[in-house]
Amino acid sequence: MFLLGSILLLAAAVRLYSVAFGLPALNDPDELTFELGAIKMLSGPTLNPGWFGHPATTTMYVLAVLTIAIFGLGHLFGRFPTIEAFADALYADPSWALLPGRVAMVLFAVATIYLAYRLTRELFDRNTALAAAALLAINPVHVTWSQIIRSDMMACFFMLLGMLAALRILRHDRWRDYVLAALWLGAAMATKWPYALTALAVIAAVVARGVAHPAERLPGLIRLALCGVLALVFLFLISPYLLLDHQTALRNMHGEAQIHHLGATGGTPWENAWWYLTGPLATGLGGLGLAFAGWGLAIMVRRREAAAVVLPVVIGFALVLCVQNLVWERWVLSLMPLLAIAAGVAFRDLVGRTARLPRPLARGAIAVVGLALLVPPALRAQADTRARLDDTRQFASRWAAAHVAPGSTVLLEHFAFDLLPRPWRFLFPFGSVGCIDARATLGGKIQLSTVQSGRGTRTNIDYGTVAADKRESCAADYAILTQADRYAAESRAFPVEAAAYRELIARGTLVATFRPEPGKVGGPVVRIVKFSR
Repeated sequence: MFLLGSILLLAAAVRLYSVAFGLPALNDPDELTFELGAIKMLSGPTLNPGWFGHPATTTMYVLAVLTIAIFGLGHLFGRFPTIEAFADALYADPSWALLPGRVAMVLFAVATIYLAYRLTRELFDRNTALAAAALLAINPVHVTWSQIIRSDMMACFFMLLGMLAALRILRHDRWRDYVLAALWLGAAMATKWPYALTALAVIAAVVARGVAHPAERLPGLIRLALCGVLALVFLFLISPYLLLDHQTALRNMHGEAQIHHLGATGGTPWENAWWYLTGPLATGLGGLGLAFAGWGLAIMVRRREAAAVVLPVVIGFALVLCVQNLVWERWVLSLMPLLAIAAGVAFRDLVGRTARLPRPLARGAIAVVGLALLVPPALRAQADTRARLDDTRQFASRWAAAHVAPGSTVLLEHFAFDLLPRPWRFLFPFGSVGCIDARATLGGKIQLSTVQSGRGTRTNIDYGTVAADKRESCAADYAILTQADRYAAESRAFPVEAAAYRELIARGTLVATFRPEPGKVGGPVVRIVKFSR
């Protein structure tokens, strides 16, 4: 238990160290979507989050509970005498809600490491489980997305619980395990739709048990069918407004089905597979770790329980990732615990093969391989953390604070809450509406429905997607642009948006540019343009 506790404490420390990155500014704009869903439920009061794209219902419920707790503690200590005072503080500095929300995501992330350990220990042994947990603890992709309020980490948590229930079904075929499998499957779907693939582990477990125990085939299939029905029941109990507000749910899900997205447009299945292999998978596991994961999966094919519980889920998610129109780094989070398990299996197999060597030589070889597996991802995680803490958007904010005169009008494309105390008028691009007064909008306690209506079918909210006849509303003394270079790099796919930025920049003077540096500075290229009015 000491080694497992040390791994979990290390995982928590690595993630909590930079969990406040960017705040009070929001460097990931989607965090605001989740938090506004929680605020909508509290301000109702209602259990309807008003958005069901992922559907992320469980995530918004967690955030709502945290927000209630924050207000309760603040009220108890006199910081928030009224709900209105709390709302004012929240809209002026969302850190009050976002930081606890990020910490909650860290806790779910550490819990996934523990569940990966549990699943590996049940399938193999304690040492293999410790290797898998260690690999996942320092996985840089897992670390990065542990610190951001999104539904992915919670979905991984429910997926692993569902796979543990599937393993117990394979071993014992008890009704209790079917009910638990249905519960975790329903929770996984209510968190993020693709995690319905957790059902593959349950189905494979029932089939494998039926092969080993022919007399139990028919009862097993009946229980499986009832488990599927019960999973849907749990889904709608957890997220009842998927039915009660089905029109909004269908509209949100349709909006998530995109063909193109700035910086994330995919290609053919083979191109997507190569992108994931050479990108986030290689980043998260390292080259050697990825090779060990392949080795471990080959070993699992010959292990009945692992082949039934782990392999179908790995194959299912791999296929789904490859056939999508878009590619996102965070989508591989579903595979990271399972590939860490596979790499741990391969490492344990290597340890067994060295038993025939002289003990000093065997120990030296194991130590070298272990370091080669752990050090590259750990160094990458450290570099990513450094870059996350030093972001181009915060550099731009510091430049603006030093150079922009009081009374100026500033056009912003990111949620720069760190600039709100400055004596400026802020404009924010808002799709078909044009540019809006950001300070006045926040003072009016903007709701999620307002964001969705302004966004419409647009994948991004930025100057490039402002309606052409509304761009005059964006006239400012300064523009802090975070999207211009991204559109320029994909001008063939987004010619209208790229042209809008070229025209805007040509009308002013470029006074500052901040660029990311791998391992040192994160964020997009940020350009600050000054205009003469």
